[in-house]
Amino acid sequence: MTRMSNIKEKPISDDDSASITSSSSKTKTKDWLNGMLQKYLRLVQTDENKKIIQMFVLDPILNHVLERIFPYVLMLCILFILLTIMISLTLILVFTRLPVAVSDFVIV
Repeated sequence: MTRMSNIKEKPISDDDSASITSSSSKTKTKDWLNGMLQKYLRLVQTDENKKIIQMFVLDPILNHVLERIFPYVLMLCILFILLTIMISLTLILVFTRLPVAVSDFVIV
């Protein structure tokens, strides 16, 4: 006897029908969410709603972020300017003192 002949067909139980029902309810839920998303996107894309979102959501968030970040940006700019000045002074000193420094090390 082969192993396949020992396998009997299992009748469909309540658990199987529940899985079939849950998969159809999942597609219904997915379709409903997709429809709601499409309605929301159409609603948001009108010019009036874009202005409202920009005025009451985006602008306050950006203003808050910029207020919090401004001191760090200012400090970074000051450090960059100071670093540029220091590099310039160092280069000026090196190139103006170079002939004197080389002549000090010349062995006659």
